[in-house]
Amino acid sequence: MKNASQGFLLAWQFFSFVPIKKQFDMNKSSITWMYASLPLIGLAIGSLLSGGAYVLMSYSDISDLLLSILLVVGMVIFTGGLHLDGFIDMCDAFFSYGDKEKRLQVLDDPRTGAFGVLGIVSLLLLKLGFVYEALVQGQLAMLVYIVMIPYIARIGMLVYFVTMNTSKQTGLAAYFKAQVVTKQLVIYSAVLFTLLSAALLYTGIYSFFILVAVMFAVVVVYRKWSYRNFGGMSGDLLGALGEILEVMLWLTALLCI
Repeated sequence: MKNASQGFLLAWQFFSFVPIKKQFDMNKSSITWMYASLPLIGLAIGSLLSGGAYVLMSYSDISDLLLSILLVVGMVIFTGGLHLDGFIDMCDAFFSYGDKEKRLQVLDDPRTGAFGVLGIVSLLLLKLGFVYEALVQGQLAMLVYIVMIPYIARIGMLVYFVTMNTSKQTGLAAYFKAQVVTKQLVIYSAVLFTLLSAALLYTGIYSFFILVAVMFAVVVVYRKWSYRNFGGMSGDLLGALGEILEVMLWLTALLCI
């Protein structure tokens, strides 16, 4: 249980803005639990955002547009912009039009280029547009999707992490990939996914199946694209996938409402 609790707190340290200022033991078990807890982080973030949206809709005259902006900004704040940073780097690297080695060099470059700026502006505008339209079409259903989408997106990130080789042997992603006990991670994640999914389905939210199907389809395409253009996975590509999944899932939710 100690490794499980440490892994959960490590997940908050690495994948959110929560300032947990404590040194934890980074062993194989705690790191495995850290990744297994990733969907729980998404569920917690979605629940906080959904609760905030419910309060604003119930006790204020906030417009749909302003609420949508606050939700998108909230998504950025809760993750500390970590996944967006990966998306920016991915855009700069991919649109450099170099070979795999050149793209990996650009991916590691901390500077932001024009393609990264254009990419993040396009991504945030799409997310804002989809969230706004979903809110206009169904406010109550919207509250459920705010919870589900971060959860399902992080399941997709976990699937990608488990099933991909890293693009290089150095770096944080390569270190974590080497430390994770894959069999245990799959078991832990499957149990958590089953329990949480059963709870959602118990409420009669059958669009959950559609969102999960879209998530798996996006991950399959993104895996092939990653291998072809980068030779594997990196931390930036993992974060970029999280952002891409959220946009695609919001589009799906808009079509399901």
